[in-house]
Amino acid sequence: MPSSDVPYDRAAVQKSLREKIRRAAAKAIAEEDVWNKYNIQALPAERVVRHRYNPETRQFMKDETIVKIERKPFTHGAMRHCFRMKKLATPPQSATNHRFHSYGWSRASNYVAKCYMKRGFIDHSPEGRDAVLTDITLQYEAMHWAEKYNQTKAPKKIDFIRAYAVEFVDRPGKPMFAVERFIAGSDSYGNGFLKHNTNSGFVDLDERRKTPQVFSAHSFYASQGNRLVADVQGVGDLYTDPQVLSMDYRFGDGDLGPRGMALFFKTFRHCDMSDRLGIPIFPLSRNERKHQAKYFDDESTLSEECESLMEEERRCRFKKLDENRQRRKTALRRPIDMQQQSEHSSDTAKRSNISDMSKIIQKSMRSLKMSATASIIHRTKSDVDEIASSLGMGLEDAVFDHRAFHRYESGEIKPRHVRSSPEKNGDDKEDRRSMGMKRDARMGKSMMKVTAPPMKVTAETKCNLGRVHYHLAVLHGSDRFPEIVQDHGENVSEKPSHDIFSVVFHLAHAASLYNVQACLALARARVGLDTFVSPLLSTNIPVDPESAKEYCMRAMAAERTTAAPKVAAGCLLYQILEDEGQAGSVEKIQVLEDTLALMKQSVEEDKLLKEHAAKAPRGKADGFTVGDKVEGNYCMEGTFYPGVIVEVSEDGNSVVIKYDDDESTETLTNENVKSLEPATEILVAQTARLSDEEALGTANTDEQCLLENYELMAKLADLKADTGNNSEAAELFQEAADLAMNAGKMQTANKWSMRASELEG
Repeated sequence: MPSSDVPYDRAAVQKSLREKIRRAAAKAIAEEDVWNKYNIQALPAERVVRHRYNPETRQFMKDETIVKIERKPFTHGAMRHCFRMKKLATPPQSATNHRFHSYGWSRASNYVAKCYMKRGFIDHSPEGRDAVLTDITLQYEAMHWAEKYNQTKAPKKIDFIRAYAVEFVDRPGKPMFAVERFIAGSDSYGNGFLKHNTNSGFVDLDERRKTPQVFSAHSFYASQGNRLVADVQGVGDLYTDPQVLSMDYRFGDGDLGPRGMALFFKTFRHCDMSDRLGIPIFPLSRNERKHQAKYFDDESTLSEECESLMEEERRCRFKKLDENRQRRKTALRRPIDMQQQSEHSSDTAKRSNISDMSKIIQKSMRSLKMSATASIIHRTKSDVDEIASSLGMGLEDAVFDHRAFHRYESGEIKPRHVRSSPEKNGDDKEDRRSMGMKRDARMGKSMMKVTAPPMKVTAETKCNLGRVHYHLAVLHGSDRFPEIVQDHGENVSEKPSHDIFSVVFHLAHAASLYNVQACLALARARVGLDTFVSPLLSTNIPVDPESAKEYCMRAMAAERTTAAPKVAAGCLLYQILEDEGQAGSVEKIQVLEDTLALMKQSVEEDKLLKEHAAKAPRGKADGFTVGDKVEGNYCMEGTFYPGVIVEVSEDGNSVVIKYDDDESTETLTNENVKSLEPATEILVAQTARLSDEEALGTANTDEQCLLENYELMAKLADLKADTGNNSEAAELFQEAADLAMNAGKMQTANKWSMRASELEG
């Protein structure tokens, strides 16, 4: 008993209790800290600049903080080294109680810091810095689309580990590291770190989890076809190290663009969950659907990448991520060497000449049957019907009605037939997977009660869907999927190298979405010409000049695309009309005028491209600069108006915008500014880090046209003269002569110049 003459100090007792609680909490945290044994808190603190990415404005924001990091990596891969790091939690600006943030390094969070290596040393080069910032961009882009996905009230929420870059400003060379929280443990299935899909079409068939695959598909439609988050991997529904695929190849070497998207959708299985989230069905050919069903029933047909997962699970997680990054670069390769395609491409290039083209088209029209030397493959009646149906569908506009979303006209979801899972004799892990699948099936019925409205399929979405279908057709035509080819009992040596029916199917779907390249390929095949897409195409679909003309006109009417391939379609259409000999002068004049207008548009596009390329390149962390075209949040009211940056603050966190409409100026922080660079859609398509041709490994020879603008102009002048419009014909002949002279065609230029003088008479 304490003496009664000792006063009771309530404040001291409370302080003592708080200190005991604090020490107990610190001890508990230290015991739970898996990195406590490394004594990182004893290391010296270092000042860093943190670079955080905003996916809405596509800009990096900077602030300062301090960290403690090990000097030696605890693991490494082929490209990067990995370090343990701790960072103090920074209280939010709105926080009123800062006591939690004052406990010091004993409560600092664990982070993994990754840096790129070059010849055994940390890469300080601008390329190395940009590589780190690209990694951060990928993580934030994925987080952005994960937030969109979570807004759909899906049964399971997902998230990506928050990542940012730290720049060690006090070290020589100011090295930059990518930083993210350290995660450990296992999910509700009893699994640890898992890869659910990749950027090259792999989908985890063993775990059969719906959420990661449906999220990837949702990201495509939520972004209007401009993005698709792939390489989904992590613990449970907390993911890391994704690869974002984009239509303009902006996200590093692993960004396979529309080709990677095509690889994903070929393996993606629509399910009740995707139906309820309003994700439209991505159509697959009959043979693709058969093969997909075979994969479900026979797991012995899994790809080599899937089979290798067993081995990968035994490796260090970080090494696995790094090896995956290297595989991203090689995912564009086909099973068969590309030499065969290159030889075919050179032959196609020869046939692009207008005179050769005329002979082939005339022969096709006279015979209206395929060449005797054609490589015609064995076809069943259903195969013939599928080709005929596809070719007709390609000339009709794609419709996204209730059937495209697997719904009745009333909007109610159509039930799907769910196959029972095959019996497995496995270990406890297999039992946990089976139990998890059964539990998910029960939970799915109870949790997926909310049916979202169908996702909007905008004009931009349709344009990008067309590109995906076209690239999937090219992948088939380049022998990427030999396993899809159906065996009808013919001699194995005579079995075609790829499935021509899938090629036609996806070209037709792309054409129905006004994809110019697909329309051009089908138009060429319909008049017996070889095409870049497949050497089997022209020999296995019937010749039909009328259909070819419709495909050419469809290509020329396409929007949201560059003019160059539309010029090739115009030249082909004119040649078909000339060889038929039935079109009148008025029709030919219209085609030539439209084609010449497209040629002028193509020249302007090339000019814009050169102007943009002449600008000094900037790093990813450089932010805005004077002269950038942007949109500003006018008066912070939520409405963005276009303008140009006329001033940038010293710290780079705010800019002065001069608006286009009234030339007024306003100072805004970077969060309220959206970049419009490149300034036009054409530049967005043409200034990508990779072009479609580079991604596919060879030039699209279907788009090549050897007719010069002065040749088309002279043909138009002849037609104008035939219709009695001599003055306009004379102007056209003279303009054609000037262009021919600039091209070094002196004899031709003199001929047309004399013709112009005669008409001026």
